[in-house]
Amino acid sequence: MKITEKITHHLTARVITPHSLRLLSLLVYAWFLINVMMVWNVKDLLWGVDNVFYRQGHADSFIENFFYQLIYDATRFKIIFYAHIAGAILGLTNKSWSFIPRIIAWSTGWMLFYAATEAFNSGMMIILSLAFYCSIVYTNAKGVFRITLTNLARYACMIQICLVYLVATVYKLSGKQWPSGDAMYYTLHIDHFSSPMWIGSWVIQSAVVMKTLTYFALIYQLLFPVMVWIKKGRHVFLIIGVVFHLFIGIFLHLWDFALSMIFAYAVFVEDGLARRVLAAFRLRGL
Repeated sequence: MKITEKITHHLTARVITPHSLRLLSLLVYAWFLINVMMVWNVKDLLWGVDNVFYRQGHADSFIENFFYQLIYDATRFKIIFYAHIAGAILGLTNKSWSFIPRIIAWSTGWMLFYAATEAFNSGMMIILSLAFYCSIVYTNAKGVFRITLTNLARYACMIQICLVYLVATVYKLSGKQWPSGDAMYYTLHIDHFSSPMWIGSWVIQSAVVMKTLTYFALIYQLLFPVMVWIKKGRHVFLIIGVVFHLFIGIFLHLWDFALSMIFAYAVFVEDGLARRVLAAFRLRGL
């Protein structure tokens, strides 16, 4: 059998790792809802008519630039915000029509992001990218067309996450603080990222500890695009990554980014483990 025929058969025969994909799609749209809860008390400051972000003038045309609607007119905020919530909730389902609310959650998510970019980080961009791919995921697909789309979405998500780590590593190595091992030290001394528990702690003052953490982060990100494709030891590697990103969430207060990366790991989880996780939380039929 030719290589092209093998690839075609691989993509069209059945949905690959359906439970892992199901878990990923649940977590992606759950992230949107978690993010909504995190910004609920300040949503009017981010997107309301009296928001804290300066809006430059743009032509008030829906067709001209769909994703900049809130920059054009902040009075549309509540419509877009609640449509985003509804899309995310319905996006949790696994039906043939689920792509409709998922596209709504994705498109409104971009509108919210562009209207208040200063309030977010790459965590939201990562989830928005995965949400685009997950919009076409249907793990109960029977037809060749939907099976192929779902499998292509799976590989797109995997490649996307690998690219995130690869690009981040290349960017960090092009600077000075990461190769020198000083990046973590300076980061933890920034008021926005520091925690009271760090103040006066020997840990944050130790050059050895700070350099170790910095180089660990670099090595992990450098190895990730390779190790996640190796079945043996993959779960151990992912567990290390979960701990790494929990550190970012707990000590750097970047929970939106930390959760986006942890949730993204679902696509790399073995299907049997994903099935047991879904069964444990009774989410398979959602």
